[in-house]
Amino acid sequence: MKKTLLAALLMSMTGSMSAHAATVYWVDWTSKSYGAPGLATGIMDVAGTGVDVSYSGELFNAYDQGNWAQNPESYTLPGVVDNFPTPINESIQLVGGLVGGNPIHNVLTFSRAVVNPVIAVQSLGGAGVASYVFDQPFTLLASGGGHWGYGPLTASGNVLTGNEGNGIIQFTGTYSSLSWSVPNPEFYHMFTVGAPAISPVPEPTTLLLLCTGVAGIAGLRRRQNALA
Repeated sequence: MKKTLLAALLMSMTGSMSAHAATVYWVDWTSKSYGAPGLATGIMDVAGTGVDVSYSGELFNAYDQGNWAQNPESYTLPGVVDNFPTPINESIQLVGGLVGGNPIHNVLTFSRAVVNPVIAVQSLGGAGVASYVFDQPFTLLASGGGHWGYGPLTASGNVLTGNEGNGIIQFTGTYSSLSWSVPNPEFYHMFTVGAPAISPVPEPTTLLLLCTGVAGIAGLRRRQNALA
């Protein structure tokens, strides 16, 4: 009985994460400090809850920040990501390459853990090929034409590669940060980030019931061990 109650509580908590699975709440970048490294901050309004987003890494000062509304099908997958990034002319621009013999480590940090975050990429690669090498696995959801070109994105393991590639990738699970490097330079490419949900914080009553259920299961196991 207690195991059933605990399972029901866990299901009700995780169910709220996927309630808006098809709507992605994109970051609004509000400040930037250019450089290598550079800094940027923004906010995501995730279903009415504000999540502060900070970025540290390379930040190139490009006049044209792209246009996410151009070829919007490149940045959507119906039923998973229904809406392309907004604001449509906001992004973080990168060139990539090495500093002191090492690639710059780019890091996105969220003030509250987000569920299944999505990164939109625009114009990755140009005359040559450029790659984003992530520290965690992801899924390539869509790719196609964009503001500058029509090259595809391809994925292999933790590496996203493009030749004027545009599209979206998604990280499955709950994340407080995402990180990657761009070891081979290309002038220039850009990204933004969003999420369909945040990790839920249990209401006090729910948390009490959950703790009681766990304690009850632990007590039952101790009694069973004592009788064995």
